[in-house]
Amino acid sequence: MMNKKRKIHNWVIGILLGAIAAISLFPFYWNLVSAFKPVSEIFTYPPSLIPNLFTLENFQRLPVYFPCFVRNILNSFLLAVIIPVLQLFFNSLAGYAFAKFRFRGDKILFGAVLGTMLIPSTAGYIPQFLEMSRLRLTDTYLAIILPAMAGAFGVFLFRQAMYSVPDELLEASRMDGAGSFRSYWLVALPLIRPMMITVYINGFITTWNDYFWPFIVLSTESKLTFPVALAGIQGQMFETPWGTIMVGALIISVPTLIIYASLSKYIVPDIFAGGIKG
Repeated sequence: MMNKKRKIHNWVIGILLGAIAAISLFPFYWNLVSAFKPVSEIFTYPPSLIPNLFTLENFQRLPVYFPCFVRNILNSFLLAVIIPVLQLFFNSLAGYAFAKFRFRGDKILFGAVLGTMLIPSTAGYIPQFLEMSRLRLTDTYLAIILPAMAGAFGVFLFRQAMYSVPDELLEASRMDGAGSFRSYWLVALPLIRPMMITVYINGFITTWNDYFWPFIVLSTESKLTFPVALAGIQGQMFETPWGTIMVGALIISVPTLIIYASLSKYIVPDIFAGGIKG
């Protein structure tokens, strides 16, 4: 009787999870098939889940609406690679300091850092833009990189992760002659590798998809990130090329799916795990 109930329970859970997965994946599927549809078929009613006519016309029109589309994709990719690396370094260094060092006002300072999480990021765009203008960094990639190098949430995550690093290991490294930075670099960081991979993945995806701030600070067409360039083609040539937009949205989605598929095994619930053997 119990086995029968368990089987029914498993079936119900499986059906629910399958339905949730189907709902989550349907927008990507619709984007994928629409990229290969003629424009006239995208808005047909009732909508067709499978294109009646497969075409590469939307891909062929990319250079027409995106004169610098390869450069735009490369811009987004380089920023999505560089910014998370800087975030890993500065956030983990700050988290290490808050977790392993005691100094006057440390709790107040950490509270102030966390307090910035209560402020919407968009609320800081005007002062950030004014600061970038004073530094003459508008329309440069530094205007995107500098404000994104560290964040309160990243500092918080790494502080919690650093608590799992045994103090005995750090003391042993210091007895061997390692300084504070060397202990952080050679002992602490390797022990929180799952956290670093998780934070890097999230940083990559966030930067790759970022639209609003690059839209504010970048103006030269060849310097635009791909999401900004994609949004800019609406209304070009007195039309909105929905087929080409579907192709662009597909290009934006693919790296995210590849990263999650290839690195999802590193995103584990016990990212704070750590210990000593011996």
